[in-house]
Amino acid sequence: MTPFDFVTFPELETERLLLRRITPHDADAWLAAWNHPDVMRYLVDFEHTTTDLEEVKEIIQWADDIFAQKSGLRWAVALKPASTMIGSCGFHLYSRTNRLAEIGYELHHEYWRRGIMTEALEAVLRFGFDRLDLHRIEANVTVGNEASAGLLRSLGFADEGTWRDKVYARNQFYDLWQFSILEDEVRGK
Repeated sequence: MTPFDFVTFPELETERLLLRRITPHDADAWLAAWNHPDVMRYLVDFEHTTTDLEEVKEIIQWADDIFAQKSGLRWAVALKPASTMIGSCGFHLYSRTNRLAEIGYELHHEYWRRGIMTEALEAVLRFGFDRLDLHRIEANVTVGNEASAGLLRSLGFADEGTWRDKVYARNQFYDLWQFSILEDEVRGK
């Protein structure tokens, strides 16, 4: 398959989901996804940590910027047939040279425990290994976020340990669990 060129933003489809480019029209929906204490509690390693519409617009610009800079892709997650955003997922800190990227995701709390993020991440992981030619995909999870850690483990990610005091946010330090999955593990080599 041809390596991805970062010219046209790719849409991904699964049985239930459309993964598409995030647009300014998604600001209210993305804010609604984040505007829940259980979602925000674990989003400590993201630059923005408040639920303000202006900050969400900045994050949408960040998603455009990382695509333009060829350093990542962030998809809106939408249930078909509608295209209303209920969460997002994607890669950042992409390094073509090192063949690695970090993956991140969040989902509106009303859609938790339905397999939606599993379905979305399976498509995104395939894209990462097939089109971005990744060898390693990393994920950081705020210590205590057992649901996110369980999701990664179910997808085949290995637990690599804990980053102590890795992030300073909301006037305190947070530990992060480090996970990764390698191309060989996915392809069965």
